[in-house]
Amino acid sequence: MSTAVSGSTDLSAGGHTSAAKRSTRIRQSLKLSALLLPGVIFLIVGLLWPFASMLGISFYDKYPANTSLTLDHYLLQFEDSYALFVALRTLALGLWVTVLTAVIGYPVAWYLARSDSRLKHLVFLGVVSPLLVSIVVRTLGWTILLGNEGLVNALLVSLGIVDEPLRLMQSFWSVVLGMTHVLLPFMVLSISSVLSKIDQSLIESAAVMGASPFQNFLRIILPLSVQGLAAGSVIVFCLSIGAYITPIWLGRGQVNVMSIYIHEQMVVMVDWPAGAAASMILTIVTLIVLMLYGLAIKRHARR
Repeated sequence: MSTAVSGSTDLSAGGHTSAAKRSTRIRQSLKLSALLLPGVIFLIVGLLWPFASMLGISFYDKYPANTSLTLDHYLLQFEDSYALFVALRTLALGLWVTVLTAVIGYPVAWYLARSDSRLKHLVFLGVVSPLLVSIVVRTLGWTILLGNEGLVNALLVSLGIVDEPLRLMQSFWSVVLGMTHVLLPFMVLSISSVLSKIDQSLIESAAVMGASPFQNFLRIILPLSVQGLAAGSVIVFCLSIGAYITPIWLGRGQVNVMSIYIHEQMVVMVDWPAGAAASMILTIVTLIVLMLYGLAIKRHARR
C-alpha cells in the first residue's frame, strides 16, 4: 500500500512539474509577444497598409473617382516602349552599381578584415563616414565636382585638355558613379564581416599545397565569402533600383528611372493607378531578387 501511495505522490509531483513548465513557457511566450507587438504594429502601419493601398489603387481605372477594376495599367507597363525603356535602364543601373561596388569594395573589405596596419582604423572611418552624411549632401558634392563649372571641368580647362567644359552630368554614367559612391559602404561592410571569419589556416594550407595567390582566392577565399558578397549585392541592387534623389539630381531629368517615372505618373500627370502599378512591378522585382538570394544561399549552404 505504501508503494501505491508513493507512486501516486510521484505522479502528482510530475503533473505539478509539467504544469509549472507549461505555465513558464506561456509566460515567456507572452513576454516575447509583448516585445514583438510594437514592431509588428509599426510594420503593419508603415509597410503593409500602404502596400495594400497601392495594390488596390493599381487596379482602379481612375483615382479617386473609381468606376471599375482593370488590368490596363499593368498591361501598359509592358506595352509602352517608354515604360519598358525606363524599366530596363533601372535594372541596368542596379546591375552596374552592384558590379562596381563589388569590384571596388572587395579589396577594401579584405584590407579591413585581414590587415594589421595602424591605418586600418582610418580606412574603416573613411568607409563608414559617408553613412553619417545625408545622401542629399553627398549628391550635391558630386554636382559640385561634375558640373559645367565644377572642379573636374575647371581642372581640364585650366590644363588645356579641353577647350570648353564637358557635359559630365545628365548622363547614365554620372548617376552610376554617384550611386556607387553612395552605396559602396554597404558592400564593404557586408563582405568584410564574412572575410574576418575565414580561418587563416585554410589559406595557409592551400599555399603550402602549392596554390598560387590567384588559385587561393578563387578556390578558398571567394567561395567562403560568397554569402557576404551576395548579401551586399542584394542590398546595393535593391537600394539602386529604388533610388530617387541621386538619379534626378545627377541625371538632371535626362536619366529617368522607375522611381522618377512613378513620381511623374502620380504627381505630374496625377495618374495614381498607373504610378501604383509601376510601383507594384518594382516591388515584385525586388521581392524576386530577395527570393533568388535566399535560394542561392540555401543551395550554397548545402555544399
